[in-house]
Amino acid sequence: MPYFWTALYMPETIQIKEKKTSLLEKFGVYYLSIFGKRELGHHVFDFTDEELAKKINRISNKGIILSGLVGIICVWPTVYIDLLKENEPWPIHYAWTGGVTLISVAIEFYILFLIAIKAVHEVSELINIHAHKKDFLTSGPFNVTNILARTALELPDPEMQILGIDPFEQVSKTNLFLLGLLYKLKIFLTNFFSKFLLLKIFGKMIAGISINYIAVPVEFFWNGVVIHRVVEEARLRLLGFALSNHIADHVLHDHLIGKLSAEAKIGCLRAIGNALVMAKNYHPNMVVLLLRFQHLFHIDTDNCYDDWSLFLETLKKVSPKERNFLLDLFTVAIAFDGKVHKRELQIIQQAYGSDFNLYEPRLLALTKNLKKGRLHAAADLCKLDFTAG
Repeated sequence: MPYFWTALYMPETIQIKEKKTSLLEKFGVYYLSIFGKRELGHHVFDFTDEELAKKINRISNKGIILSGLVGIICVWPTVYIDLLKENEPWPIHYAWTGGVTLISVAIEFYILFLIAIKAVHEVSELINIHAHKKDFLTSGPFNVTNILARTALELPDPEMQILGIDPFEQVSKTNLFLLGLLYKLKIFLTNFFSKFLLLKIFGKMIAGISINYIAVPVEFFWNGVVIHRVVEEARLRLLGFALSNHIADHVLHDHLIGKLSAEAKIGCLRAIGNALVMAKNYHPNMVVLLLRFQHLFHIDTDNCYDDWSLFLETLKKVSPKERNFLLDLFTVAIAFDGKVHKRELQIIQQAYGSDFNLYEPRLLALTKNLKKGRLHAAADLCKLDFTAG
């Protein structure tokens, strides 16, 4: 088995807080295993950034159209039965409407899940993460199949500790729950306020059509938004896999490991570990990068890799060239989830020090390129060396 893939099997240093895989994730893994039969010979770097963008946009647009049509078809029976039974006694009215709605929603969700999984699978074939080994990563929460299943179904990544790093330590679970709840209310609220405005402006009918049918375009819109976001996240995660492999191969090929002291190697894990803490989640891109460097350096013990003050101390202890290498890696790790917050910029200035103006443009450019799916442009900004900036 090639060196890269063995790094991604779950070592003893990973402690999962939630042992069970959800039924939805198993659902996604099952269908991805059905879809994933083709063997492809291309490599993602064979495409230009422009070619990748066109191909992924085509996948996204197809998914948006299909999901929108499914939304229209499945919401129509609910609106129709609501209007048909509106003069019936309320128990009969709501019993019919509720029953039809439950059946329609179940069918819609099932088909939407399949559309999302298929879209994510098509992106994975385009990126061809299996180029180096067929059916790799058959176990563990961060194998590619499980990551793609969670991406397609918008499931959270599992809570765990890797080498003692816990990015969830500073996260409010209440806030996460409220954010998730608000997202689920978007369709309902959009539908409600659209209907309210139309009722005030036009009355109950517009050109002989009930305003209840406003649910149809609303459903089309939100289903399209979901598929678009799923494809974008899949692209980000798959490019992260490709770039993690690219970066580690560069480190091995250029024999950079032998040029790093023991302190600098620990500093590399602290650079990625603190990026995870700032991200406040185990984004797969950062996890894969962390596991690759952990395996490159053969480090299996916890050494406070998520301690910000120790990372700053490490930057002071290592040689100037090693410091540049650590800041390169820190920049890549911070950008790897495709976003940088102003709060993070204020904190990371402590690490960059007087070199902040050198690294900030690179950090923002790399983040933008990752978010936009520009693989080659991002790879150029992921180079690790011993030169500042």
